[in-house]
Amino acid sequence: MRHLFTAVLASVLTLPAFAAKEAITYTEHVAPIVHEHCATCHRPGEIAPFSLMDYKTARAWGKSIKKAVHARTMPPWHADSEKTEFANDRSLSQDEIDTLIAWVDQGAKQGDPSKTPEPPEFNDTWAMGEPDFIFHSTRDFDIVPLEQKIKYQSIHLGPTLEEDMYITEWEIRHTAREAVHHANLIRSPKKLEHVGIGGAVQTGGDYIGSYLPGARPFGYPEGSAVILPKGNTIQIQVHYVGQEEPLTDHVMFGVKFAQGRVDRILRTIGTDNNDIEIAAHDANYTKRAEVKLMFPLTLFSSGAHMHLRGSGYTASAILPDGTEKLIADVPRYDFNWQVNYELAKPIEMPKGTTYRIDAKWDNSESNPLNPDPASKVTYGPWTENEMLTTWSHVILTEEKLGLKVKDGRVVGQFDDRIDKAHPFVLQSFPQTFGD
Repeated sequence: MRHLFTAVLASVLTLPAFAAKEAITYTEHVAPIVHEHCATCHRPGEIAPFSLMDYKTARAWGKSIKKAVHARTMPPWHADSEKTEFANDRSLSQDEIDTLIAWVDQGAKQGDPSKTPEPPEFNDTWAMGEPDFIFHSTRDFDIVPLEQKIKYQSIHLGPTLEEDMYITEWEIRHTAREAVHHANLIRSPKKLEHVGIGGAVQTGGDYIGSYLPGARPFGYPEGSAVILPKGNTIQIQVHYVGQEEPLTDHVMFGVKFAQGRVDRILRTIGTDNNDIEIAAHDANYTKRAEVKLMFPLTLFSSGAHMHLRGSGYTASAILPDGTEKLIADVPRYDFNWQVNYELAKPIEMPKGTTYRIDAKWDNSESNPLNPDPASKVTYGPWTENEMLTTWSHVILTEEKLGLKVKDGRVVGQFDDRIDKAHPFVLQSFPQTFGD
């Protein structure tokens, strides 16, 4: 009997504190978690299939919530936060998961309605809040129903810039986002007939970023900004996929202006390889992509784009002395939630550092997203093909521009600025290794 009592006591002591003290209610315990971690997507008009902004709808989805948080499929976060600390980590703590599960198990009670916290305020259109300026597509695109192989569309956004513009946050919005597979945004001093990252760089432009499933706004650390130069046109290449009904898409690029001092310009490094060839039923196809850094850089974030067979990747920096610094380990890549992982602690990388990506794909029956495990898969633009495109946002570590900026425009310079040339290319051409 003494042993039985000891075992029971031990089990009670390991229960979450709330289990022994009080009932879990939506108003007091669940709503705060939902507002902090779920509401950005689970609200009317957003990407999630249902809203969680009130008790009635949350209760109706209680069993699904329990299943999703227990499996850690929601909120969507696929990087290993035990290995790298991320500034935009939206995963739940174990206590929060235990609270949500206990709420469902106890009958998903509402509690005192007067104790429901005020919901967070959102802009109806923009996740980042109302932009300071919006570039609009100069033409809309009609999406043919059920068509799976729509030619990539090159769309220009206006107006053309009449002066340099410095921005600290941006977001791409599509009015028919359910039909957008992905989109790459660039700037170029000339309008390109076929918009692409390579074409932009060759004309003296640059890659700004991408719209991907589950994408959130891009923001940058204090004192840094992205420059949109005078005379440049904002352009986007969009991969559309037809839905059940005809749709028309209008593209918007919203930005927030830099204010105050800007010392560093955000740039992008990354890899892009097309030598992918995955055998049928191959559950562990791997590929390594590398570039050498030609200048000292500081890295703030990273991400990768693969298709339905993509299963995971690791981004790392191999310093010239052989030291390896992990950027992000993403053991469960999810095509439906392609995240830009923002580091809580930026990584300084000396000249000569190797920026390395190790990616893997699962073309087997165990991959629930796999459309056909019996097919050989090669590189290509369509969803049944595969890709490996990766990026990281960086600054030149030694850069100190000392710009005085008001509403995105330069109005002066600080005396302690350091004049340095702004290099055109930051990295070597990508090399790939693997299967």
